[in-house]
Amino acid sequence: MVVPLGSVFRVVVCVVLVVVCSAVFKCDAQLLPPEEVDLLNTIAKKMQNVYWNVGETSCKGGQGLNLSLALGIMSNVTCNCSFNNGTICHVTNIQLRGLNLTGSFPDEFGSLTYLTEIDLFHNYISGSLPTSLTQIPLTILSAIGNRISGIPKEIGNISTLEEL
Repeated sequence: MVVPLGSVFRVVVCVVLVVVCSAVFKCDAQLLPPEEVDLLNTIAKKMQNVYWNVGETSCKGGQGLNLSLALGIMSNVTCNCSFNNGTICHVTNIQLRGLNLTGSFPDEFGSLTYLTEIDLFHNYISGSLPTSLTQIPLTILSAIGNRISGIPKEIGNISTLEEL
């Protein structure tokens, strides 16, 4: 059986287009896992953070949910997008400084398994720090200028913690 040359050419062109499109879209598809999106939305709701609009593409390029309103007032979320060949991102740093956030310190921070920094400087967050924070690799935990009423002794067991 003889296969016409035109058919072979069309198949080769289609294969090349599929490979090129896959490579292009794979690079652009840096997604935040749905469970992290849900956690961030819950955290935002609990602290009445109106500055976040979290979605799966919020961390594209390693940055997401960033806003600087004035000196010392910022919402900065940093992500690491090197997972699964650059297609998956995880939140690593959260800085919510001077945003007049309220509510109690959300327990959900402890479920963001790649989170190394929480900076809630100068807000109105109340209550005790949650013991769930011992489950994550925190290096920086700043709650200065809030209404924190207690630090559980378990927080002292976070071996990665460098600044409290």
